[in-house]
Amino acid sequence: MEQLVEKYLTQLNINTTLTGLSLISHIKAQHIATLPFSSCNVILNANLSLDAEALFERVVFNRTGGYCFEHNKVMYLVLKYLGFSVKPLIARVLLDGKEDNGRLHRVTLLTFEGEQYLIDVGFGAMNPRFIVPLKNGDIDTINGRYTVIEMDNNHYRLEYTSANTQPITLYRFDLAEFTEMDCNIGHFYSSQFAGAAFVNNLVVSRVMENERVLIRNREVTFFDDAEKEQIVYPITSVQQLHSLLVEHCLLDIAFSDAETLYTFINRER
Repeated sequence: MEQLVEKYLTQLNINTTLTGLSLISHIKAQHIATLPFSSCNVILNANLSLDAEALFERVVFNRTGGYCFEHNKVMYLVLKYLGFSVKPLIARVLLDGKEDNGRLHRVTLLTFEGEQYLIDVGFGAMNPRFIVPLKNGDIDTINGRYTVIEMDNNHYRLEYTSANTQPITLYRFDLAEFTEMDCNIGHFYSSQFAGAAFVNNLVVSRVMENERVLIRNREVTFFDDAEKEQIVYPITSVQQLHSLLVEHCLLDIAFSDAETLYTFINRER
């Protein structure tokens, strides 16, 4: 793990003189700004091993993107190697409003100096830019308000409210024990099941300090969070899609793979 983590820290230009929550916040910010969230590999039927070496090679060093079971395992392994107390959790995503959705979103629980925090680097364009304290309250950010709601028996909800919209629940979770095998099962479903979201949709995003970019099937949205503006463009050519993936989302992807993805998003449904 030492070589993998040291290479990760170097590639993300991490200031290793920082300590504690400042270091974790810095790593998180650099991760979501540098390493894209992406369902490309799922659509391209790539081998999505979660073994540490293959995972770091694919997501970090080769920069081919990934989703929650990949990104948040990388973060978990990095924080664990650095000596932090972390454990995996699996949440239920509720963006469609269905409370009985399966547990298909990996996150990381951090315990630091007696307090608990949620670390998430795998939720796409709505990913919090900050580490989330596990206590009731609102956190106002450049792109909207995040709200932690503590239910009974260590159950939590994370809500998000953007400008002039009603709150939506991103996901709910509890502090039960989860193992890597639990995560492997969710990862297999998310990448292989015929009805899974990432099997059926091209989703690629990157979250920077003041801006975000989101590709979802045949549209790309640019968010300027500092100016509270967003612009949506249609994706109308392979050349445009490849340019967006490489230049704006920082994916290292062959033009031939962009052709496959472009055919995919224009298929009959």
